Amino acid sequence: MRVLVALLTLATAVPVVGISTTADAQVLTGRGSPRASSRPRAQPPRLSPAEQQQLWDAQDTVADLNGQIEAIQEQGAAAGGLSAAQRAQIASHTTRRNEAQATVDRLVAKRGA
Repeated sequence: MRVLVALLTLATAVPVVGISTTADAQVLTGRGSPRASSRPRAQPPRLSPAEQQQLWDAQDTVADLNGQIEAIQEQGAAAGGLSAAQRAQIASHTTRRNEAQATVDRLVAKRGA
């Protein structure tokens, strides 16, 4: 009986030694490779000089038309209401502004910023 107890004590006191398997070796070899997050990202396509100029022109147009719309609205408010001609001007400016803003949005999305 003492021999059996001694063998059990010895068996539990010995550390378990594991043998690496092929799957462990495959996992361990990937440790030195760069992570997906550390790889450089692809840069968004740059705008051509003509597209960049188009973007600036469209941004200027949007700002100018916004200023004109505000001025017409202020004139209408001072006069007690917008006239039919002023409403038509605002509608025309709004249409042109929306077209220019669509160009700005498209080029900004292409640029990626």
